[in-house]
Amino acid sequence: MKGGLSAKRIILGASVAAVLAAGPAGAEEPANDPSLWFKVAQPAQRTEVFTHYDRIFPVDRLAPSSTPRAYSRDVRALEPVAYAFEGRQATVGDYMRRANVNGIMALKDGVVVFESYRNGVGPDTQHSLWSASKSYTVTLLGIALKEGAIKSLDDPVEAYAPQFKGTAYGPVSLRHVAMMSSGVQFFHAKGTPNRSDMYIALLGGRNLDDFAASLGPRVEPGSDFNYLATDTHVLSAALRGAYGKRYVDIVQEKLWTPAGFSSAASWSKHAKGDAGVSFGHCCLQTTLQDFAHLGQLYIDDLKVGGESLTPAGWADLVTHPSAPFQEPGDKPRGYAMQFWVPAGYQDEAMALGAFGQILWVDRKRGIVVAQIAANDDTPPSQAEENAVFRAIADAAAAR
Repeated sequence: MKGGLSAKRIILGASVAAVLAAGPAGAEEPANDPSLWFKVAQPAQRTEVFTHYDRIFPVDRLAPSSTPRAYSRDVRALEPVAYAFEGRQATVGDYMRRANVNGIMALKDGVVVFESYRNGVGPDTQHSLWSASKSYTVTLLGIALKEGAIKSLDDPVEAYAPQFKGTAYGPVSLRHVAMMSSGVQFFHAKGTPNRSDMYIALLGGRNLDDFAASLGPRVEPGSDFNYLATDTHVLSAALRGAYGKRYVDIVQEKLWTPAGFSSAASWSKHAKGDAGVSFGHCCLQTTLQDFAHLGQLYIDDLKVGGESLTPAGWADLVTHPSAPFQEPGDKPRGYAMQFWVPAGYQDEAMALGAFGQILWVDRKRGIVVAQIAANDDTPPSQAEENAVFRAIADAAAAR
């Protein structure tokens, strides 16, 4: 599955359990329970895992903003909204049951127009966003550019993250890393090494900086698209170096508080305590509204209180392909910078995470649709998801 970790790749074998049992120790609560990781292979257990992710990996906590954005609500029933796909008519309610959706929220012009929850999930539930967390990381990259902590997207990784000097990542530009075009020898699924190797390392308590630094070159940077978890993590490492702070502190100070995120959240890391390094590519746990709120920030062109958090044109840059090899072509989705774009996109972009975490941002019409889910092993196709989210956006626009 693009945008996250598939169930088949999660079943890593009993030998990993011994590694997990020997993971880093500490007094941070709650105590980590590595056995929960293996429940992800069981569809019926996924919602429990996704809403208690801090029991698997250690986390850093984010506090609600002292000036949260308040969303007014004019909510209508979502489930009866109809959509068509491949000659078949269905409703969003049908889709939600088939896709095991835990919650959907839609905003139109900053007003909540649809909101629905299932499976015991509610407005206060902190749900793992998996790889949709990448879109928060690239937002921080834009903030760092606006503040001058990072001078240029064309600077090399090693200028801000010296731990990558002498590695394949060191000379690669931040731009190419953000485009998933680093050229590094790593694969999401097919190929070696791949994300299964990475997660074995992470579950054993390895710092993802070290894992990324161990990878070699594959092709010239900027020459193709290759979706990599390590690319986004390296962006977070550059941010840590640029600010000289822990990643969670950057998230809190530069994004969560000033941009008005309304709820507490957590971000997973490799080890307990201040030595733990957050996974920049993954594993923000937050509420459905604060997932939707990221989309609203992009609708608002990253402006809060009349002040822009990012350089002019940032929202356009990261939500539109920068090279021909990023275009969808004959595929359901293409890529931009830590955002996907659906086939036939018209100022539409998506943050995506495994098992159905989806943020649909329709900047042309001022609409956001956020979904948290626990897909089974036969989820709706990407093309059908595109049809569903366009139907929800159409219904929101008609309000």
